[in-house]
Amino acid sequence: MLFVIRKFFFLLVVVLVLNSHSFSLDVVDTTKHNNFNQHYQYQIADKPFFTITGDKINEITKIKPIPTAIFIGSYAAVFYLQHIGQVKTIWQNRGKFHFAEDKDYALYADKAGHFYGTFLTSYVLTQSLIECGFSYDWATGIGIFLGLGYSTYVEILDGFAVEWGFSPSDFYSNLAGGLFFLGYSYIPLLQNFTPKFMYFPPRWFNSYSRVPSKMFIDDYSAHTLWLSFNVYNVLPESLKKYWPRWLELSFGYAARNLCGGPTSRCNPSISEPVSNNAWGNRKFIVALDYDLVKLLPDGSPFWNWVKQSLNFFKLPSPAIEFGHPTRFYLLYPFPLRIGEFKF
Repeated sequence: MLFVIRKFFFLLVVVLVLNSHSFSLDVVDTTKHNNFNQHYQYQIADKPFFTITGDKINEITKIKPIPTAIFIGSYAAVFYLQHIGQVKTIWQNRGKFHFAEDKDYALYADKAGHFYGTFLTSYVLTQSLIECGFSYDWATGIGIFLGLGYSTYVEILDGFAVEWGFSPSDFYSNLAGGLFFLGYSYIPLLQNFTPKFMYFPPRWFNSYSRVPSKMFIDDYSAHTLWLSFNVYNVLPESLKKYWPRWLELSFGYAARNLCGGPTSRCNPSISEPVSNNAWGNRKFIVALDYDLVKLLPDGSPFWNWVKQSLNFFKLPSPAIEFGHPTRFYLLYPFPLRIGEFKF
């Protein structure tokens, strides 16, 4: 997942120097959006789709040589840097290729991370390919292929890592993320459900990092994965006036205080034993959420694309965390609590 986030911000720099189709084929009613022009002919659920430069999506592929060359170079550079970073950390000890199923070692927080990582990678690559001149269908198809290709490559290299191994459940989670992006790209109903990611160091909210963990990418105690629901778009017209357009509901999952079982000297007063090799605290969260596309003002084409892309990351908000105990937060996950109940 670190690869995805690095690539995301690296591409922001690239497009600044230069100058998803996760959208339905419905045409946006531009009369409802004063700042939109004829370039914004697609939408995500009830929101316009913004390209990086604001240019209209090609109906047929017409390759742009310079953006394509920059895309290939950027992708190769990030791929290489990420490879070197992981060779020096989680792939440091290598041996023979082997399978290692790890369904519960992170209480499934890693599976949600694999799903989200492939989804977001496919989105970033699709956006970039649109700027290279690819049509909607080609950009989406190649974006998903490259996203799944990278995640599969990582899984294969995990297979040679002594401490890891090729995990079938990780591969299936990656595949699910790519397939969800495909559905999100073509099925308007699915566009009302947006995967989101939240990361804060556990010490910021009085928690503990996963033991063991070597880097951001495997400290699952710091991750919260979300699925945000566009309430406004599915409400009957008679009820929409009672619900703010920018307000969504988000359903989250987190595994806090993760520990690798007795051999890792887990503290039973902090982490609950779930299996022999997985201790931790599972959390299910329901939170309010913000649709940044609707909440933030419109601006330049690039600004509109930035707020659209940042909408795949979850911001702190009021929430209820179900666990032991159940807690109410003003700004989840920070310890600004307004109540606590034990059942």
